[in-house]
Amino acid sequence: MAANQNFLNQLLHLAQSNHHRFGVVLKGEANWQHQLCQLAAQQCSGSIFQLGGEALPYVEQWRAINKGQQLLGYECSLLLIDLSYGFDANSVNAILGTLKGGGIAIFFHAECLEDDLATRWLVGALNELLVIEQNQALPALPEQSHIEADFAPFAMQQQAIELIKKVVTGSRRRPLVLTADRGRGKTTALGIASAELMQSRPIRIVVTSPTVGNVAPLFHHAETRLSACTRSKLKLEWQSSSIEFVAPDEVVEGELQCDLLLVDEASAIPLPMLKRMVEKYHRAVFSTTIHGYEGCGRGFSLKFQSWLAAERSGTRFYHMDTPIRWRENDPLEAWQYRTFLLDAELDECPYDREHDIVVTAISQQVLLSSPELLKQCFALLVNAHYQTTPNDLLLLLSDPAMKLFTVLVQGKCIACVVGVEEGGMDEALAQQVLLGKRRPKGHLVASSLATQLAAVEPAKQLSLRVMRIAVHPAWQGQGVGSTVLRQLTENGHYGYYSTSFGVTAELYRFWYQNGYRAVKLGSQRDQASGCYSVIMVHTDLEWKSEAEQLFAKTLVYQLKDLYHQLDVELVCCLVNRLGVSKESVHDFEKRLLTHYSLGGSSYDNVVAVLERFTLQYAMSMPFALLIRKVVQQHSWQACSKEFSLAGRKQIETELRHQASLLLSLLE
Repeated sequence: MAANQNFLNQLLHLAQSNHHRFGVVLKGEANWQHQLCQLAAQQCSGSIFQLGGEALPYVEQWRAINKGQQLLGYECSLLLIDLSYGFDANSVNAILGTLKGGGIAIFFHAECLEDDLATRWLVGALNELLVIEQNQALPALPEQSHIEADFAPFAMQQQAIELIKKVVTGSRRRPLVLTADRGRGKTTALGIASAELMQSRPIRIVVTSPTVGNVAPLFHHAETRLSACTRSKLKLEWQSSSIEFVAPDEVVEGELQCDLLLVDEASAIPLPMLKRMVEKYHRAVFSTTIHGYEGCGRGFSLKFQSWLAAERSGTRFYHMDTPIRWRENDPLEAWQYRTFLLDAELDECPYDREHDIVVTAISQQVLLSSPELLKQCFALLVNAHYQTTPNDLLLLLSDPAMKLFTVLVQGKCIACVVGVEEGGMDEALAQQVLLGKRRPKGHLVASSLATQLAAVEPAKQLSLRVMRIAVHPAWQGQGVGSTVLRQLTENGHYGYYSTSFGVTAELYRFWYQNGYRAVKLGSQRDQASGCYSVIMVHTDLEWKSEAEQLFAKTLVYQLKDLYHQLDVELVCCLVNRLGVSKESVHDFEKRLLTHYSLGGSSYDNVVAVLERFTLQYAMSMPFALLIRKVVQQHSWQACSKEFSLAGRKQIETELRHQASLLLSLLE
């Protein structure tokens, strides 16, 4: 034990000298592992955190294995990760960021993990760390690094803070885009800048992000700098100033009054919403992680930043690449990026029209033995704006229901599909699903359709839900995605294929063109995307017709209520593809519309006729006002505001004009 103690002492000294972090794995009897953890704690001069297992008496902060995100914004010098109760990749990745340079992370009880392919991947990665095994020779100590004399970890963060403050004190309509790798302190910079602004003037700051957990460090660092402030989960108040978290959809749709908008992890928010934020709020900061799963890096840079450069020429772009808690070339960070593919970048792969598109199913065993292929697939998924997480990596390796399909060109992955097998339930389970008594995990579409249609067939039939599809940017616009989906259905053995996603007009058209039909629209908007989730299916089974009919009737009815605010373009897109039957036009109805279009009759007298023929003939953007007022039944005041019309009289003038256009379609 004395040799182990001496090794840990030397390792801690080396970590402090280098301002680096090291990872250690313990292998041996449980009591021996606990003794070594305690020895490390005795030699540690800073805070000690523990993730997983049972809380040890000498740790200052303990969290369950899946709750590491709760300690974002805090710092420790020793991190103990107990794997007795499993492994949560999202949680571990979050809490590793709390470990300061000069500290070590100790993984123990890894032998308790279940034996599956994901565990083998993880164990292989853990073996790359410093492994201390009971009654075995100690590993070699890492080499001493040379430290630059001008090492200044907080210089870039301080520059970012000043730039954030300049957004408020400088000219309007000059956003700031702040990008950084993980662990560079960008969210902390937002919090410090917010506190300093609040100390200098009364100010209302609104912060938004896909999840409130992302901005925990912002609130934490603002709170520590503002004495006697009042803090709740979503709001911090100090004197006459405040910072408040508001979900992205409310930021876009609501009537918020604020002096500064902070958008954290902006790349995980859909591009149309970001553009609306820029147009609506004239003082805004957009920050995002460009490595790791919080952001999509290249997609964000190419799309949003290029749009900003064109539309807001005064936009400032600033990238933070210096770590603040540890020195560059940190061994633990390098291991973390490598293990969880946090640095997955797209390879160059120019489009080759001569190359055939061939979809191949990749087994989990092959995936485990082909880390380069796995990394390429993840790079595609991250670039495609999907919020892929470290847990998704392990699920793809361990969950037998998860399926991966790829298209390779000269050894490079240019397209991939991630799917999940659903259904295949026996009669008894399907009946319980039908009655709402069971909701088997992972059977999103199968369970939803069975409940919706009051039929067991969708639950009993084996199906594949396409969770994600991604195509290399150099190959996009060439029909690759459609070819992949076609081969998937032609060569597959499933009763039906499905997909579920936050629906936009563009995405809906893509899936519709590939033979998928909408059968259900969710009842709540996603806060991050502001979109409703749609379920679409590809099948020739009998129940599909029933599902489409039910969806058509439900949608038309709910456009007045639940989908009252649904985007007009999406309304047109959905209704046009529902196949609403065109009933015969009676002469008296044409006479009523003609009279109304010429200035006679009244809106209330013709609205029922207007609605019927709008749904049947006029579902396109030129009729946006007709759709909003007649089909979705928006108030006169709401229409006035949306279409910049003075009041009811001017709105009716435009409605009469659109009625005349509608008449021309009835001829």
